[in-house]
Amino acid sequence: MTESNFLTNIREYTSKYYSNQSTSIWHRLPILRRSAVFILLFFGHLGELRVILTRRLSKLRNFPGHISLPGGKADTGLESEWQVARREMHEEIGLDADDKLLVKHFGFTVDYLNILPAYLLRTFSAVRPCVGLMKISANEDEAKLLNDLRLNLNPGETSTIFSCPLRDFLYPVRDEPPMECFERSSHEMNWGGIPWNLRSYAFLQHNKNEAVFLLDIVGDLTSEEEDHHDDAHGHVTQVNQSKVTTSSKKDLSSWGRLGSRRHSETNEKIYDVWGLTANILHDLAEIVYEGGQLEREIGEEELIYSLWEHGNQLRLKERLEEEAKLIASTPMDRCFGFGDVLPRTEFLRLKKLYKL
Repeated sequence: MTESNFLTNIREYTSKYYSNQSTSIWHRLPILRRSAVFILLFFGHLGELRVILTRRLSKLRNFPGHISLPGGKADTGLESEWQVARREMHEEIGLDADDKLLVKHFGFTVDYLNILPAYLLRTFSAVRPCVGLMKISANEDEAKLLNDLRLNLNPGETSTIFSCPLRDFLYPVRDEPPMECFERSSHEMNWGGIPWNLRSYAFLQHNKNEAVFLLDIVGDLTSEEEDHHDDAHGHVTQVNQSKVTTSSKKDLSSWGRLGSRRHSETNEKIYDVWGLTANILHDLAEIVYEGGQLEREIGEEELIYSLWEHGNQLRLKERLEEEAKLIASTPMDRCFGFGDVLPRTEFLRLKKLYKL
């Protein structure tokens, strides 16, 4: 049974912005602080809504090796969130930002569904998730089109591309059997004293339900890039059939675990979707499958505005010392938090607002 009826929920969802404003705080920030990601949905062969994800190269400066949504920073102040996300998706996986070219080259368009409120990136930028649907014309042979579709990965940014069922990200709102996710978790924590969720969803890389046009798409990988995982000390363990060796590589541990690893028992390759990407997809899944306006806060519009208005942060393209301290803070770090840059009444208001 197709999940097309659920698309009405995301189309009709009304984003809630800071202080009940009609536009997002995203537009008040410096250009270099504005980011956007694209959530490209399509229907799998079982009728399920699937979302396209990528794995970033481990050599990138920010979020190396992580599973992410196609996206990046604004180039000019004239770019809308949708334009930024479409341009970045074109650069990363080769899908034209212009629908006329998209039809010419691939035979489908991207249907606008919605744009979610701004989320606070760990790098102290605001990111807006743009949601679109791969729309194939009625006169097209969908099976043939998807079979012939070939995406072009940017070898300087993206190592691979795959898809997951959107419904699997609904956990823990619904603890129903997942379609493909085989490990999932949701933990309550805090960042700088503000309540936060740390969610994780693990998927096998070899998946019988994967869309045919995403099979065997691999970017410019070396064996190190494809088959390693980092241990707790930032060393890389190389896995092959004959031996296991450990070599010193760039320490990526400050960014958390990588988005790709091998199962400890079966040695199967796994994709780990976690952090902000997991939170965004969880929020979208809740909107799509639960329907209506959610009672809880979606995104961090109020926090970003408060940092901008009351804390004098996020106002310059250069990162401030206080921002660097907050970026480096951990859930166990009591030395510096949002309460050190915000008035106490405002800090307490945000703690209550984001209470889990």
